[in-house]
Amino acid sequence: MTTPLLMFVWLTLPCYNAHGQVNPFGVPVSAHAGKFYDTSPRDHLCDGLNYIALDYTCCEKELHEGAGLSCCGNRAFNLIQASCCEGQLTLNVSQLVSDCCGSRAYDPLNQLCCDSQILTRTQPHSKCCGKDLYDEDHELCCGKVQGRRVLTKMSSHHHLCCGDHQFDQRSHCCCIDSEPLSPQPLNASCCVSSGSNVSLHWAIAQKSPNCMPGEKPCGLDACFNPATERCCVNPSSHQGQSYSQDQACWDGTLSHTPYLYSGASCGSQVYNPNFNICCAGKLSNRVPGKNLCCGTTPYGVEDRGVLCCNQILHHAVKDGCQCSPGGHLYLPPRDMVCGSRVHLNDPGKHCCGEETYDPVYEICCNGHKHHRLGNMSCCGRKVYNPSSRQRKCCAGTLYDMQVQGRPTEDTQCCGSVLMEAGSTQTCCSARGLNLVYPTQPGFTCCGHRYPNASQWSCCAGVLHPRPEPHTTTKNVIPGPRLLPLGDLKTEVLCHTKVLLGTVESVSVKMNERSIVMVNALSLLASRGHFKAMPSPHYVTLPDHCSSPELVPGNTYIWMKIPFSDTIRFISDLSDHSSPVHSIFSICSTFIYPRGKKANHLNRK
Repeated sequence: MTTPLLMFVWLTLPCYNAHGQVNPFGVPVSAHAGKFYDTSPRDHLCDGLNYIALDYTCCEKELHEGAGLSCCGNRAFNLIQASCCEGQLTLNVSQLVSDCCGSRAYDPLNQLCCDSQILTRTQPHSKCCGKDLYDEDHELCCGKVQGRRVLTKMSSHHHLCCGDHQFDQRSHCCCIDSEPLSPQPLNASCCVSSGSNVSLHWAIAQKSPNCMPGEKPCGLDACFNPATERCCVNPSSHQGQSYSQDQACWDGTLSHTPYLYSGASCGSQVYNPNFNICCAGKLSNRVPGKNLCCGTTPYGVEDRGVLCCNQILHHAVKDGCQCSPGGHLYLPPRDMVCGSRVHLNDPGKHCCGEETYDPVYEICCNGHKHHRLGNMSCCGRKVYNPSSRQRKCCAGTLYDMQVQGRPTEDTQCCGSVLMEAGSTQTCCSARGLNLVYPTQPGFTCCGHRYPNASQWSCCAGVLHPRPEPHTTTKNVIPGPRLLPLGDLKTEVLCHTKVLLGTVESVSVKMNERSIVMVNALSLLASRGHFKAMPSPHYVTLPDHCSSPELVPGNTYIWMKIPFSDTIRFISDLSDHSSPVHSIFSICSTFIYPRGKKANHLNRK
């Protein structure tokens, strides 16, 4: 069972950067999300049957349509849209931001798991007191573990718990000789005999956190699993932290157990580098000039007729031979290497996955070739016409709008997910991570999170707890939105002057954000007009905190509200190999010669 996150540990959780995952930019995600990446068998066998990993996912010998899904038992799910806890799925809560409360998932930003119940936070720093919540700045959680209750603090800093009561440690102590526990004046005999640390001892016991089954308290605010972790408590503050068993505590801080080496080591052997060379754990006698390793074999750069490819040393190699990125030996004028296959060179042909294709008559999409017909573009490994409204591409996933039963202009992408029409869902985006949440009044996006705006403020994607509750009765009006290019309204994108450019640097003065752009263009796609802007070009966003994060080196398109200087939409085009081509492809049906109006504009 997963330990509930304590005091929003998600802000410092590790970043998962495994191949093929949805978060390649290091945005912090929940610690338990990592085990759900790449859960399909790597041998592409599902219950003994071969399957195509680009089309299906295998979960416990059951095949499911859809690539790159995660497994929850024998059920497949998209970890952007659901979570798995103890083999049970919870919809509409992403695994990337959730934690488990028994078999149910919850969002620790807005909720807490208290005694196996999910409760809505009333304060950013709410804590559990049995099955209730309390604010430790103004309240105490007193009583035994099975019968705790919340008391309003009689003073901010001096009152502590003593059984079911509270006491002022300046004038009283918690008498351990009485049953039930009760506060007594400091001059009472039990206070004098128990010493000055008795009150602190009982305060620590009363404030120990709620721990899950199999765990034990670690200081005032943490839990640990004694089977796999050790507890380190800072003696001055009594704050606890758990570490893995191979790490050690030293005066309240973490230290690694030292391991001393004598000389150089090669596997389990110690050797003298002056007489031996170690290649991949194998010792060999050193020969002058042979200072390189190819697998376990030493060789020299001046050795004739040898070439090391993928840690395999080839001998009697012809002049001009090279290693392919996959480690295959080939002769460039004669051979073409596509993936793991070597083809005879055919002029005009190029690689598409393991095969070759002719780019004049074919189009290659993620290693799959298709016949080139008209204005075709790739969406993942499929092709579609971006100017058509019959299909919509969301981050490499192609949707058939006729099957969806809704017009393209009423839909919006959130990463690879096609959102529901209307205002029932909200898409929150951080760099490389887009998550869908059910829309709630008073909530607003902050990067990829969706916090309660009465408890949290947001500045440029960074959350800050509000010191006092902030009253809000309606949805917060966002600043400029960061949208995928395909979600920009076509009539606005094509018939309005837009600004295209690469961010060079960003600075903040007061609450304004100043952006320096290079390679900037002013573009009116419907007329085929574009104009190079002076370089560098400057853009100012009046409200830094309500604006999305902008990454230097990325290319963006900026759209202003018509007849205004206010920027309303921003789209990141960094994953488009040719941003101008992408825009013209979308607007191709609206482009008309200078001096002539488009047919749809002539209609009355």
